[in-house]
Amino acid sequence: MWVHYPILFLIAQMCILWLMTLGLRITAYKANEIKIKDIKFVQKDSFPKTVALVGNSYDNQFQQSSLFIVLLCLLNQQGLEGHFWYVTSTFFVLGRYWHCFEHIAGRNLLLRIIAFSLTTSCFFIAWFGYLYTNLTGNPLP
Repeated sequence: MWVHYPILFLIAQMCILWLMTLGLRITAYKANEIKIKDIKFVQKDSFPKTVALVGNSYDNQFQQSSLFIVLLCLLNQQGLEGHFWYVTSTFFVLGRYWHCFEHIAGRNLLLRIIAFSLTTSCFFIAWFGYLYTNLTGNPLP
């Protein structure tokens, strides 16, 4: 089923960010850039900038991405398909990757805001589309 692809890419992103967060925190600890209590109490102001940004990006995945996965599971359960869902989910996933890149490596605030706006728009449009479909019984194209 088509919904497995966006779910796969979102979970892969979460996994990659988790591994990056883990690796960067271990490396920073071994280099004496942070203390174990900084990690234990998640004192991100004590972290080197990249370590904090990767950690923040990982934390961000448990908001919109998780709720979008829930939506995709509902679509799968109800057998809803169509170009609307393909396009919306594709732009959402691409926007999440773009936002993650700008958050960690690009560090361009304007582009990060644009990427976040894209994903947020797709998120709400998709959820409202789902509610519209279920309330009216009219499938989206």
